[in-house]
Amino acid sequence: MLNINKLAICLILLSSNLFGQAIKSPEEYLGNSTGSKFHFHHQLISYVEYVAANKPENVKIFPLGYTAEGRPQMIVAIGSKENIQNIEEIRKSNLRNIGLLDGVKNKNIPAIAMLSYNVHGNEAVSAEVSVKVVYELASGISDLSKKVLSNTLVLIDPCVNPDGFDRYSTWYNRYLGSSPDLHSASVEHHEPWPGGRFNHYLFDLNRDIAWQTQKETQQRIKFYNSWMPHLHSDFHEMSPNSTYYFPPSAKPFHEDLSLWQREFQEKLGEYNKKNFDDKGWLYYTKENYDLFYPSYGDTYPSYNGAIAMTFEQAGGGGSGLSFMRNDGDTLTLKDRIAHSYSTSLGTLSAISDNSQKTIEEFIKFFEEPKNKGYGKYKSYVMKFKDSEANIKALTEQLDKMGITYSFASKKSSGNGFNFQNQKEESFSIEENDLIVNSFQPKGVLTKILFEPKSYLEDSNTYDITAWALPYAFDLKAFASTQKISGNDAKPVFSQISATPAGKKVFAFASEINSFESSRLLAELLKEKIKVRIQESPFKANGKSYKSGTLLITRKGNEGLGESFESKVLGIAAKYSLNLNALTSGLVENGPDLGSGSVDIVKPPKIGIVIGAGVTPTAAGDVWHFFDKQLEYPSTLIDGSYFSRVDLWQFDVLILPNGSYGKIINDHKEITRWVSDGGRLIVMEDANSYFQGKDGIELQSKSKSDKAQDSSKTYGARERDAISDQIPGAIYNVKLDNTHPLAYGYNSDIYVMVRSVLNNEFLKNGWNVGKLGEHMSGFVGNNAKASMKDVPVYGVQDIGKGKIIYMLESPIFRGFWYGGKLMMANAAFLVK
Repeated sequence: MLNINKLAICLILLSSNLFGQAIKSPEEYLGNSTGSKFHFHHQLISYVEYVAANKPENVKIFPLGYTAEGRPQMIVAIGSKENIQNIEEIRKSNLRNIGLLDGVKNKNIPAIAMLSYNVHGNEAVSAEVSVKVVYELASGISDLSKKVLSNTLVLIDPCVNPDGFDRYSTWYNRYLGSSPDLHSASVEHHEPWPGGRFNHYLFDLNRDIAWQTQKETQQRIKFYNSWMPHLHSDFHEMSPNSTYYFPPSAKPFHEDLSLWQREFQEKLGEYNKKNFDDKGWLYYTKENYDLFYPSYGDTYPSYNGAIAMTFEQAGGGGSGLSFMRNDGDTLTLKDRIAHSYSTSLGTLSAISDNSQKTIEEFIKFFEEPKNKGYGKYKSYVMKFKDSEANIKALTEQLDKMGITYSFASKKSSGNGFNFQNQKEESFSIEENDLIVNSFQPKGVLTKILFEPKSYLEDSNTYDITAWALPYAFDLKAFASTQKISGNDAKPVFSQISATPAGKKVFAFASEINSFESSRLLAELLKEKIKVRIQESPFKANGKSYKSGTLLITRKGNEGLGESFESKVLGIAAKYSLNLNALTSGLVENGPDLGSGSVDIVKPPKIGIVIGAGVTPTAAGDVWHFFDKQLEYPSTLIDGSYFSRVDLWQFDVLILPNGSYGKIINDHKEITRWVSDGGRLIVMEDANSYFQGKDGIELQSKSKSDKAQDSSKTYGARERDAISDQIPGAIYNVKLDNTHPLAYGYNSDIYVMVRSVLNNEFLKNGWNVGKLGEHMSGFVGNNAKASMKDVPVYGVQDIGKGKIIYMLESPIFRGFWYGGKLMMANAAFLVK
C-alpha cells in the first residue's frame, strides 16, 4: 500500500510538473456554453493570453503585429515544459536541418505542427474551435494531449483574419434575438456586402499566401518562414448544405508533391474518419479541394516541404448559430465546432504517431534539391537591361519567400527555353542579369514558381492554372537545364544624374518604363509639383526618349525656389529611378519641350464604385492598388447611393468587376459626364453592362449556333463544361505602345486571362491591347477556339473624355506586377 501511495504521489507531482496549475476552459472564462454565440476577436485573444499567463511553462505567445484595422495577430506555441524552455533552439535546429541556417544539424527535435484558423472571417467556427484546442493542449488532462506534446510542438494561429472575423461577428450579433431564427428569410442568414470573408482591403487571404500583398499575410509568412513547420492545417467552412471535407485531397495534385506527402494525405483520412464514423457524422474526401495553385494555405506549405491540408466544415456566413438544411436537419454552431475540433485533434494525433518519419522526409525534401537541383530546368535567367525596376520588384518578392538568387558578374551564354517565343535556343547572359537556380533548399518551390508551364494532371481544378513569375513581372527570361550561378552582390538599380555644374536645370526628364515611374508621378502630384508629359519621341543631350516621357520643368515649379533640384531628385531616389537633367528646352531631334505635344498631367480626383453587385475582391484590388501600392488618394463610392453622386466632382471613375444593373440607373448620365471630360475605367464583367448600349462602341461577337451533341451524358456534364472554361491562364497581349494607356511598355504584355473574351474590335476607338498567343495554363478547347481576334484593352473617345475598356484586370490579386503600370496610366495619362 505504501509503495502504491508513493507511486500515486509521484504521478501527481510529474503531472503537475508537466502541466502546472489548472486553467479555466473557454466556457468558464468567456461565460457561455460552446456554440451559444459568436465571440469577438478581442475576447478570444483575451482567453489565449489568460492561458499563456497561467501556463507559461507550456504556452508561449509570439506577437506578429497588427492588422490594417489595428487588431493583434499572434501565434500560440504549446508544448511540454522541456520543449517550451528550448523553443528557440528547436526552431534553429529545424532550420539548420534543412539548410536554411548554418550550423550543426540536430534531428532529435519534436515535430512542429501549425494549425491555422479563420483565414476567411465569416467561416467563423474556426476561431471558436481554436480556443478549445488551446485549452485541450495546455490543460494537459487528456491522454491525447499528453501523447501529442511528448513529441510535437504545436503552433496555433487562432484567427488568421481578425478584421474579417469581427466584421462578421459584429454584424451577426447585431441582428441576433433571444434565440436564433431558422427561417431562411431571416436577416441573420443573409450577410451584407462585402461579407466577413475578406480582410480590410477585401483580399482573399487564402489566395495571398505566396504573394504576400497584404499586411496580415506578410506578418504570418515571415513567422512561418522563420519556423518552417512540418505540418500545416488550414480550417475553413463551405456551403451549409454540404457535410464535412477532410483529406485525401482531390486531384490535381501538383506533380512535385513527394511520395510521403501523398501517403500522409491517406493517413489523415484514416485518423479523422474514426471519430466521424463513431459519431455518425457525414463527410467526404477526394473531391473539390485540390493541391495545385501555390498560394493556398495547404499548397504553399506543401511546396515548402510540409504535410499540409484543408478542412472544410459545412456552414459559413449564412449559417449563423442554427441553420435549417435542405435535408431537414438543423446545423448548429455547436455541431460545427465539434467537427472541426475533432479533425484538429485527429490531425495532431497523426503527426505525433508519425513524427520521426515526417521529420526525416521533411529534411530530404530540402537536401535533394540543394545537392542536385530540381526539375527539368535547373536555372532561370531574367534580363536586367531596361527592366531594372521589374527585376528589383521580383527580388523583393523572392526575399519574402526565402528563395535565393544571384546576379551575373560577367558576359556568357547559355541554351534554354525562351519564355517569350517558347522555343529552345541559345541566349546571352549579360552583367547584372538575375539568376535563380534550383540548387538551393527551396529548390522545389523555385521550380514551381518559375517553370514556364505547370503540369496539370486533371483540368477540373479549383483556381488559376498558371503563375510563372517571369510572366507576372513582365520580364524577358530563359529557362536552362544547366546550373548557372552568379554573385550575391546586388547591382545598382539606378543612376541619378548629377545636376550639371554651373548650369541651371531647365527640366528633369524620366522615361516611363515601370510601375515605379507611376509611383514617382503619384508622389510628385501629391506634393503639388507640376509634371508634364511629352507624347512624341525626342532626343536631348545625346539620349533618345520614347513617347511618354515625364518632364518636371522649372517653369511652373517656381515655388520650390532653390530647392527645385534637391526636392525632385530626393523623390526620384525613393523609387530608384533615373532622372536626366536637361539644361535647355531646345532638343536635338523631335519636338522641343515647349511644344504642343507636351501636356500637363493634372492630379486626377478618382472615384471607385463598391458595394452590392461589385465583386468584393475586384473592388479590393483597385482600392489597395491606389491606397497602398500607388499611395494616391481615391474615394470609395457605394453603389447604394451612386445615382445621387455628382460625377462632375471626379476626373476618373473606376467600375471594378461586377454586375451594375442595380447600381447605374441610366448609362447616358455617365456618358454625358465622359463627354464633358471624364475618364471611365470599366473592368472585366462591368463591361457587359455597357456593351451594345447607345453610344457605346464595345460590342460582343455574335454567337454561332453550336451543333448539339446527342452523345453527351448527364454524369459527364461537369467535365464536359470544362471545354468552355478558362480558370486562369497566361496570354500574351499585343500592345500599341504609342497610346498613353501603354506608355512604358514594349510591344506586348503578359496578362492573366480568366474569362472567355468575345468582343469585336473597336471600329473607331483604339484597340490598345489585342489578345495574342496562349503562353501557359489550361484553356478549354471551345474557349480557345472562340478567342480569336479579340481586344483585351481598348479606349473610346466620347466628346472631351474617354472610356477605357479593361476586359481583363491588369492588377490580378495585387501581385501581377507587369500590369500595374497600365492601371496607373489609365488613371493618370489617358485623357
